[in-house]
Amino acid sequence: MTDERREMMPGPGTQTERDAAEETERAATMNDRISVGSGDENVAKIQLASRWAEQHAPDTGDTLDEMLRRFKRAYNYVDSVTKLVDPDE
Repeated sequence: MTDERREMMPGPGTQTERDAAEETERAATMNDRISVGSGDENVAKIQLASRWAEQHAPDTGDTLDEMLRRFKRAYNYVDSVTKLVDPDE
């Protein structure tokens, strides 16, 4: 008596496992930005503002002052949205 379920399940090293491993590696390579995920709302706001400032940085010629201004604008916006108030212009 043979177990048909056993024959249908892919074994270790199959194409499916290799595809999954390659996809995971590709996603890790593409996602080298600051992650957003925290149980603390304030930390999540900082992470989100950091990601926004990083995402919208110019390709060349960026300074720390410009990055800080982008971060502050993003943080103030996120903070005002979470508090349901209009952001300062």
